[in-house]
Amino acid sequence: MSSKLRYEWNSSTSDNWILSLRYLKHYGGIIASSSNGSLTAYSIDQLSSTPIISIPQAHESSINALITIDEHTVGSCSTDGVKLYDLRSCKNVVTLSNPNNSTFLSLDYSNNLLAGGTELVGVDAELHVWDVRNSNQVVKSFVDSHHDDITTIQFHPTLSQYLMSGSTDGYVNVYDLTQPDEDEALHQVINYESVHSCYFTRERRIGILSHMETLSFYELNDTNYEENVEPEPTDLGDVRLVWPDCEYVVDIRPYNGYVAYGANSKSKLSLLPFNPVNEAFDTNNVIDFPGAHGEEVVRDILTIPNSNSIVTGGEDGIIRLWALPVEFPSYETGQAQPVQLEVAKEEKEEKKDKKEKKHKHKHKDKHKHKDKKSKRFKPY
Repeated sequence: MSSKLRYEWNSSTSDNWILSLRYLKHYGGIIASSSNGSLTAYSIDQLSSTPIISIPQAHESSINALITIDEHTVGSCSTDGVKLYDLRSCKNVVTLSNPNNSTFLSLDYSNNLLAGGTELVGVDAELHVWDVRNSNQVVKSFVDSHHDDITTIQFHPTLSQYLMSGSTDGYVNVYDLTQPDEDEALHQVINYESVHSCYFTRERRIGILSHMETLSFYELNDTNYEENVEPEPTDLGDVRLVWPDCEYVVDIRPYNGYVAYGANSKSKLSLLPFNPVNEAFDTNNVIDFPGAHGEEVVRDILTIPNSNSIVTGGEDGIIRLWALPVEFPSYETGQAQPVQLEVAKEEKEEKKDKKEKKHKHKHKDKHKHKDKKSKRFKPY
């Protein structure tokens, strides 16, 4: 099956990559972040080459992550920190950073909580959580759990106390945000490979994609740390050896029901149907995008809700709107309830139950001490 190209938008500057795409329901369009630090939005309801929103110098350099906060606000991050923009005025309304003024690489948002992960500075990379209703204060900070760039962050879609992060240090960490300090909050540690992205594919399942294009699924731990025995993961290995015409994976969208992957040498982009319930991939019904983005890498793909439309952006600086031959099924996740967090304390609180903590960390540490090669990879 093949999709059909409907429209395309070209970058106004040369050598500019389209990095991230987000849907703007209120504006009937999409917003794109770029390697030149700009944010640009276009209408899908009324196709035109003229942007409906343009913020040419949103950041001083390449935008590493882009998220939507509400119908009028987006968040983005780069070397100059995390910024929130009001799309009505195109003004930067909030700027967030950390004491090291680190480059932020990853973002996620849920229920008034904004999380940002940084590049490695010194010996640690940092993960901070803010409440956007009072963004002057950090409500949680995790500064000792990763030792290389934090490439991906995700709040759990239904169990709102959990936040997950993945790093080029090879670890995926799941934090319980209701716990008072970093040691207690570290709910689960998965020792994998340099992490491109990680996902809560179901309420108690985690998918991890590495920069070496390996993919595995793990069980989310329960809270019985003393008795809990983790099942073996489902390991697909290098998916380039499994999926047809796959040279790199763009992203996995478990709740949209597909995986997007590409092949530069063949100018191909493919959508592979994915059922997160049984973790099955349908290689018999792959959808192709004729010509895709040529020999350039596709950096992001966006499904337009309640339609058969999909948007792609690539390192050729072009955004393309496509019509799919079929609609993918939607796997509903429900709605997470807000979790109440206290403002982070400078001093750690006294531990009340040392015996419980001992058992808890014994369970986690068995993953942390595996032998592994030290590798450092940048996303694409």
